[in-house]
Amino acid sequence: MNANSIGIGLLAGAATTLLCLGVVAGSGLSVVLYFLSAVPLMVATLGWGTLAGIAGAVGAAVLITAFANIQTAIFIVMTTILPATAAGYWMNLARPAEEIGGPPGQLVWYPLSDVIVRLALITAGAFIVTGVLVGYGPALIDDLVGEMIVRLQEANPDFAFSPEGRESFLAFMTGAIPFMQPALWLMVLTGSLYLALAITRASGRLGRPRDDWPMALRMPRLGALIMGICIVITFVPGAVGLAATALVGALVSGFTMAGFALFHARSRGQGWRPLALIVVYGAVLLTLIAAIPFFFAGLFATARHMPVSPGGGNSGPPPPQPPAST
Repeated sequence: MNANSIGIGLLAGAATTLLCLGVVAGSGLSVVLYFLSAVPLMVATLGWGTLAGIAGAVGAAVLITAFANIQTAIFIVMTTILPATAAGYWMNLARPAEEIGGPPGQLVWYPLSDVIVRLALITAGAFIVTGVLVGYGPALIDDLVGEMIVRLQEANPDFAFSPEGRESFLAFMTGAIPFMQPALWLMVLTGSLYLALAITRASGRLGRPRDDWPMALRMPRLGALIMGICIVITFVPGAVGLAATALVGALVSGFTMAGFALFHARSRGQGWRPLALIVVYGAVLLTLIAAIPFFFAGLFATARHMPVSPGGGNSGPPPPQPPAST
């Protein structure tokens, strides 16, 4: 059984490596596949246990290091391999409900909300580490802004940027990039987890009961506390403030997704739901300002939904799956 799990994990690691390194091709499809790069490792961990996840993570890290430079390997390990394996492990955790005052003969599973907030912290940490490695700061962004201005002037010779405008744009980009990168990547990881759960469930390997995502995708109160502290720290100049900005970006993303999930839950069974979904998501695609109400909705709707399934306690042996819950 262990050999089978390791083999599955290594195959998943190889698939993740191909999806990650394929982005070098630069095509639109390769970018989409890169966004799915965490799915194989998540499926391996969810369906075949922690051993398979670890084998896949180590295999992917070794392969990426062999075919790319060390900085690329560290970036992919931090942003994809580590969170994918960790998410699969957390989603497989279960304990007897009696231990937390629940009914006997039931298993209670690790809350999705806790998984999301932990993924947010890992994602922010990954981009903080990456920023340190590449020397992120005004000097690096100044080069990026300069290159953007050159490209704009090539497309439109009449385009001009005043020195004051350049400084304002530079300050905006310096703060916006640490915020946006972890925010968007957390959404990618959350979507990957949803897809991995569906795939593993369809294969019959998933022991965790189906989460009602519109109800379960919430953030715990701890996430709001951490975000509040980080917002204060963002006013500290330099690297400390930028690191706090990354944490705020990831947590804001989590609360915003929770707000959208709340909207899905509240609109169930309503005749206006299809049109409302089109209008809401269309507005968000046009301007991110439209997502602000959903952030506040998620902020004030913190919860920790824990799915329950038969098994555990003193009423009998636990079910044979998931492998990682034993």
